[in-house]
Amino acid sequence: MRLVFDALLIDMDGTLVDSTARVETVWAHFCREHGLDFDAFIAGSHGRRTMDSVIDALGDTPSSRRIARELEAQETEATDGIVACTGAAALLATLPARSWSLVTSAGSDLARRRMQAAGFDLPAFGVYGEDVAVGKPDPACYRLGAQRLGVPITACGVLEDAPAGILAGVAAGARVLSVGPRFDGQPEVVVNIAGLDALRVSMIDGKVHVHVDA
Repeated sequence: MRLVFDALLIDMDGTLVDSTARVETVWAHFCREHGLDFDAFIAGSHGRRTMDSVIDALGDTPSSRRIARELEAQETEATDGIVACTGAAALLATLPARSWSLVTSAGSDLARRRMQAAGFDLPAFGVYGEDVAVGKPDPACYRLGAQRLGVPITACGVLEDAPAGILAGVAAGARVLSVGPRFDGQPEVVVNIAGLDALRVSMIDGKVHVHVDA
């Protein structure tokens, strides 16, 4: 399959950066403290903003918002075990600055630390958790990413791994490539790939050409 885009909008955690062990350590402690079922919680929180996940679990109170800020601060300080996902370095090395934007639920400070831990700088264009009023699966983040690049969202490809982000990309109007297996209820229009190393990406006349290996 060959796809052509004006630009790519790329998620961070689980797509470019493998932070699973660090994220799950923080959330496991949170669940123990608040008597929550870890498996159920993590399934619903993957790919979403820390603030949104905490509010869903504890309610929207000053205390829950304080807890969410403390959790994100903990995640920002601890980067041990964070590495680049397979194929991420090769992909980013192919893309000129104006051809892609990071679109992540992480705040900008957390994103910078995790990208650096994985060996990457923050890109010239990015959308971070604090940039939108409502996080994934709301499509606002992906629409903003396209707007900041100056391209139509319908001409963008989205690379995502989490259900919340996949649904956000589809709702925004982009073509979505999901890194990993299909999930229950996943829209049929989403293209699933095993990993970023299943993509061959080239720039031709300013367009991003993506060949998806079968």
